[in-house]
Parts: sequence; structure tokens; C-alpha cells
Amino acid sequence: MIRSNDSQCMGDAMTEFRRKQLVMTAFSLPAFVVVALVLSQAKSLFGFVTLPEDEPAARLAFVVRWLFIPACTLAVGIQFAARRGFYADAIDGTRFPTRNSLEINLRYNQNTLEQLVLAAVTWLNLSLVVSHENLAIIPAMASLFVVGRLTFWVGYLIQPVTRAFGMILTALPTIGSILWLILHWAPINT
Repeated sequence: MIRSNDSQCMGDAMTEFRRKQLVMTAFSLPAFVVVALVLSQAKSLFGFVTLPEDEPAARLAFVVRWLFIPACTLAVGIQFAARRGFYADAIDGTRFPTRNSLEINLRYNQNTLEQLVLAAVTWLNLSLVVSHENLAIIPAMASLFVVGRLTFWVGYLIQPVTRAFGMILTALPTIGSILWLILHWAPINT
């Protein structure tokens, strides 16, 4: 039998959960719009970028060069986590010091590594099948990745539910590319 205090606690928890969902939705919707605008206008926004020769090795090298920029977001995160480990409350190596910023940095690093691996595999494959003039999508996705990681990290440090904007900016281009590749191209056909 549920006591009234228990049901009140459950109701409060559900209200808080709904509030967090609303905040995440409010931060997610603008991110969807930003991704759609940047990717749809990639050729004009990144027209200054010199595209590679239209052959596979050059296309792959082009992607690898652009992956360096997202990789820097992981390097910065690792540096922050390493530096944080020398503060008095974390010097003993505990993962859970009195302040949660080290744990957030470690979670940021883990998520960034996951996103970077997916982006690398996906962008490399995408570069082999999109038309030459559409290769501008690669620097567009790299830029979205960097802005996404920055806003994800800052949002996480300020209020974890606000990291949704950055997560969408980071993940949506890669997820969309994976879906596009599945629908339009399969490695079995090569």
C-alpha cells in the first residue's frame, strides 16, 4: 500500500522529470534548426574551403584533415580533466571529489570520444559516396561538432539538462549521415 507521503514524493519526482523534459526539448528544437540550416547551406557557408581532387584517396585525406578539429575538442577535455586531478579535493585520485566538475569533465571526454569515433567512420564513408561539390558538408559537420561539444560541455557544467543543444549539434549530423548511408549506399554493393 502506498502511503500519501510516498505518492506525494512520486508526484514531485514526476513533475521534476516533466520539467526537465520540457527544458531539454526547449534546448533541442533550436539545435535541429541550426543543423538543418548549416547543412542545407554548407556549399555557400563553406565555399571558401578548397575541395580535394575528385578521387578516393584525396577525399579520405580531406576528411582526416577536418577530423583534426573535432579531435581537438577531446584533447582539450583531456587536458581539463588532467589539470583538475591536481586540485586538493582530487589529488588522491578519487573519481568523485567534493565538486562534480571532474566527473562532468570525464563524462564529457567519454561522450566526445564516442561521438568522434562515430563521426570518423561515418564521414570517411560519406566522403566516398557524396558528389564532389557536396564535400563541403564535411567542414560543416566538423564546425557543428566543435560548437556542439563546446555548448554540451558548458551546458553540462551549468545545468546538466541544458546540454541537449550541444548534443543535438554534435550527434544529429552523424546520425543523419549514418541513415543516409544505410538508405543510399551499402558496403556490400561495392
